[in-house]
Amino acid sequence: MGVTAISDLLLKIKRTFVSKSFLEFCALGLINTFNDAVFSSLYHWLGLQNNFAAVLGYFTALTIAFFLSSKFLFKKRIRFSRYIKFFISYIPNFIIFFLVTFITINTMRLPQFWGTVLAAAAGGPVTYVVIKVYAFGKKKS
Repeated sequence: MGVTAISDLLLKIKRTFVSKSFLEFCALGLINTFNDAVFSSLYHWLGLQNNFAAVLGYFTALTIAFFLSSKFLFKKRIRFSRYIKFFISYIPNFIIFFLVTFITINTMRLPQFWGTVLAAAAGGPVTYVVIKVYAFGKKKS
C-alpha cells in the first residue's frame, strides 16, 4: 500500500466520521439509548420479567431509531426490506458491545458504566458504516 493509497484511505475515513451525518447518527444514538432505557423500564413496570423487558425495550428503541434514521438522517422511504436490513446492521454492534463490555467489566474490572461507554464508542462507527452502506445504501428509494 503506497503513500497515496494511505492518504486516500485517511481522507475517506475523515469524510465519513467528521461529518454532519455522523454527528446526527450519534445524536440519534443518544435518543435510542434513552428510548431503550424508558421502554425497558416501562415493560418491566408493566410486569414483564427483567430480561424479556430489556430485549423488548431494545427492539422497540431500534424500531423508533429505524423510523428516525429513515426520515431525518438518510431521508429514505420506509420499507419493510430496509427495516430488516436495519436490524441486521445492528448484529456487528451487538457483537462488539458484548465483547467490549465482557472484556472491560470482567477482565479489566471497570465499572459497567465505563464498559458500556467504551462499547458504544467502539461499536458506533462500525454500525454507522454498516447502516449507511447496507440498510440505506445508494439504491433508489
